[in-house]
Amino acid sequence: MVKHRTIAFGLLLASISVSAQDSLQTSVTYNLSSEIAVGTGDFTAYQLVSNRHHVLSTRPNTGYVRGAIEAEHPLSKYLTLTGGMDVIASVHADHKAYLQQLYASLEYDKFFFEIGVRENDAILRNAQLSSGAFAKGTNAKPIPQVRIGTRDFWTVPFTNGWLQIHFEGGYGKFLDSQYRKDVYNNHTDVNYRYSTGAWYHQKHLYFRTNPEKRFYVTAGIEHVAQFGGNSYERSADGNMLAKEKSVGLKDFFDIILPVGDANYYENDAMEDWIFGNHLGSMTVQLSWNINRNHMVQVYLDDPFEDGSGMRKSNGWDGLWGVEYVNRATGRQWVRGAVIEYFQTTNQSGPLHYDGGDYPEPIRSQITDLVVGNDNYYNHGYYGSYSHYGMTPGNPLITSPIYNMDGYNMYRDNRIKAWHVAVNGELTDHLSYLVKGSYREGMGTYNEPIYPKRHSFDAMLQGTYTKGPWQVSAAYAFDKGNVFGDCSTFNLKIGYHGKIL
Repeated sequence: MVKHRTIAFGLLLASISVSAQDSLQTSVTYNLSSEIAVGTGDFTAYQLVSNRHHVLSTRPNTGYVRGAIEAEHPLSKYLTLTGGMDVIASVHADHKAYLQQLYASLEYDKFFFEIGVRENDAILRNAQLSSGAFAKGTNAKPIPQVRIGTRDFWTVPFTNGWLQIHFEGGYGKFLDSQYRKDVYNNHTDVNYRYSTGAWYHQKHLYFRTNPEKRFYVTAGIEHVAQFGGNSYERSADGNMLAKEKSVGLKDFFDIILPVGDANYYENDAMEDWIFGNHLGSMTVQLSWNINRNHMVQVYLDDPFEDGSGMRKSNGWDGLWGVEYVNRATGRQWVRGAVIEYFQTTNQSGPLHYDGGDYPEPIRSQITDLVVGNDNYYNHGYYGSYSHYGMTPGNPLITSPIYNMDGYNMYRDNRIKAWHVAVNGELTDHLSYLVKGSYREGMGTYNEPIYPKRHSFDAMLQGTYTKGPWQVSAAYAFDKGNVFGDCSTFNLKIGYHGKIL
C-alpha cells in the first residue's frame, strides 16, 4: 500500500513540475540532511530527541540520512496546490527506513484541505523553546490524516480586525498496531493489555483579539481522541479477551464530543459508556506588545482527560509559562526565551467512583459520586495515548518507549517540572539554543513511585548557516533516575536546494 501511494504521489509531483513550463511561480525545492548522535548511557539524551517528531531515535549511538522534496504550484491568485515527500533511513533505531511525510494540500488564502502524513508545529507554543503541548504536540511521529482548517489566524469579517480565529479538524489512523503487538508479545511478564487499529480525531479552536494592540488575549481549546480499533486483555486464567469497536459513519460524528457508547450494555465494561479516549487542553494567554520589536506573553494550558479536568477540578495542574519574543531584524543576542512550570500531580484527585461506569444492576446501587484519577495519557481500552511508544503530547511525561522492562503504558504521569530555554544569534551566520528541564515524578495514583524519580536534562546547540548549507553541533546530557545518566554529542548537516 505504501509503495502504491509513493508512486502515485511521485506522479503528482512530476505533473506539478511539468506544469512549471506554464507558470514561472511554480516552486520545487528539496532538503538533504544527515545526523548522528553518539555518547554514553541507555538513551540518546532527552533534549536531542524530544519535540522533533521522533526523527532521531531514543536509542544511543544512532543516526540517519534524510531526503525531502516539496512542490508548490499556484492554480490562481488565491488557490495553491502543494505536495511533499520525506524519506528517512536510520541506523540503530526502531525504524530502519520509512516515510516520515507524504502529503498533498490545497490552499485557498489562509484555508487549507490536506490529506496525508505531515509534520506540524504546535499552534501556540514555541516550536524550539517550549517543553511541548499537552495534546497536539510534536514529540511523536506524525499521524496520517485528512485535515481542514486555517494555516494562520484568520480575521473574522465585520469585526473591524478585533477578532481572529484559528481552527482545524481532522481524522486519521494510528500506524503502530504491529509495534504495540510486538511490545506486548516481547514483554508479557509486565504487560496485560494492548490495542490495535485505533482511529484518530483531532481539532482545535482558538480566538484572538487584535494582535496589533498593546495587549491582546488568546483563548481556546484543543481536543484529541482515539476511537474504534481492537483491544486485547489477558484474563486471570491467562486467556486473551478480545474486544472490537467497529467504526461506521455515525461514529465519526459521535467522536466529536464525548458521548455515550451504543455498545455499553453489550460489552459490560467500565470504559465503554464513553465512546473513545478523549483528552485535550484549554488555553488562556495574555500578550503584551512592549513595543514594535519586543513582546511578553503569559499562558496557562489546562489539561483534561474528562469532564472533571474541564471543570478545573485538577487544581494547579497545567503548563504555566512566560515567553519573551524579540522580533527585531538583524543579529539579536536573545531572540526568544521561555520559562515554564508543568504540573500533573492532581489529576482531579486520587479516586474515581461513578455509577455510570458500571452496568445494571450495579449502576443504580451506587449513589455516591467521586470523579478523579484522570490518569493522564493512560486508558482502559487503548492502553496509552502514544504513537510508536512516544507521547504525541508533552514529553516531560515520560513516554512508554523509555520503560526499560517494556511496559507499554505510562508509569510516571504525576510530575512537577521546570523548563527553561533561550535562543539567539552570536554572529550573522551562527545561532545558539540552550534549554534545560528538571522534573520530579511520583508514578500514578494506582502505582505510586517512592522515593520520587527525578531528572535534570540540558542541551547546548550551535548552528552555522551559510547559503544553502546548515551545520549544527550539540551536546546534551541527562542526570537522574528517569533516563539514567546519558551524555550525547550530536552533529547534523543539511542542504536546502531549489529545482524550480
